[in-house]
Amino acid sequence: MASVKGGLIQAKTAAVVEAPAKKSISVLMNGLLDSEGMRKRFNEVLGKRAPQFISALISLVNADEKLQEVFKDAPMTIIQSALKAATYDMPIDPALGYAYIVPFKNRQKDGTFHMEASFIMGYKGQMQLALRTGAYSKINVVDIREGELIKYDRLTEDIEIEFVEDEDEREKLPIVGWCGYFRLVNGMEKTIYMTRKQIEAHEKKNRKGQYMGKGWRENFEAMAEKTVLRRLLGKWGVMSIDYQTATPAMVQAAEAIAKGDFDDEEKIIEAEAAEVPENVDVETGEVIAKNATTTKEQERDEAAKVRAMDEAMKENYDK
Repeated sequence: MASVKGGLIQAKTAAVVEAPAKKSISVLMNGLLDSEGMRKRFNEVLGKRAPQFISALISLVNADEKLQEVFKDAPMTIIQSALKAATYDMPIDPALGYAYIVPFKNRQKDGTFHMEASFIMGYKGQMQLALRTGAYSKINVVDIREGELIKYDRLTEDIEIEFVEDEDEREKLPIVGWCGYFRLVNGMEKTIYMTRKQIEAHEKKNRKGQYMGKGWRENFEAMAEKTVLRRLLGKWGVMSIDYQTATPAMVQAAEAIAKGDFDDEEKIIEAEAAEVPENVDVETGEVIAKNATTTKEQERDEAAKVRAMDEAMKENYDK
C-alpha cells in the first residue's frame, strides 16, 4: 500500500493537522476526497446517497481518537475501507453491526508502527450479503448450550436439538457449540455444527502469531458465530442471481460469498500478532485478568483482617 503518492498524501495531511491553525477533520477529509478523485468513486457507487455516507464517515472519524491517529498516519486507508463498505452498500455506523472501519497498528519494514484502518464486515453484514442474492429463504446461526444437543450425524447432517425454553436458565448454561443453517428458495438445506473445541482450534490454527487476536479476546462468542457463518456460506453458499438486472452491491455480494472473501480481517489478525497484548503473560502466553496481582493482594489483606477480627472477638469472649 506504501507509495510515493500515498507518502505525499500522508505528509500533506500530517502537515496540515500539525499547523498552528488546525483544520477540522471535515475540511481535511473533504479536501482529500476531492484531491484524489475519491468523491467521484463514492458518487458512482452510491449515487444520491454518497453525501450522506461521506457525512457518516466524517462523523465516525471525529468520534474516534484512534481513527484520527490513522488520519494522520495513513488517511487513504480510511477512504479505501469506506469505499469497500460503500461497494457492498453497508452502513459504517458500528452500532448497527453491519460493517466496521477498524483502526490498528501495522508494523512497517523499519520496525516502527503506523496506525492504519481496515474494513471488517460484521455478522449482520454477512447475513445481509446472503439475503440480498435472493437465493436464501432462511439462514441463521445459533449457540448450543450444554444438554441441548441430542445428536448430530456428520455424514447426513441430521441434527436434533432441544432448546431450553427458559431464557434466564438457558443463559446460565455454558455454550458447547454453534450451529449454522440455511435453506435455499429451491428447498435445498445445509447444516453445519462446530463444537467450542473446534472453534478454539480454528482460532489457534489461523492466528498469525502466538497470541489470540483482539476481536477473539474481547468477544469470543460473536467471532465464533461469524466463523460458522463464514464457513457455511463460503463453502456451501449458492449464488443464483441475474447479473443483467442485479445491482452492483448484489454482484459484489455474490462474488464475496462465492470466494469466501468478505473483508480484511486476516490483515488485522496478522498485524495484531506483532504486538503482545497487555493482558498476556509474555513467558506463558496465557491471558491474565486485569489487576490480577492487586486482587490477590486484596484477598490476602481481607484474610488478615478476618483473622484479626476473629482473634479480637475471641479475646473479648475470654474476658
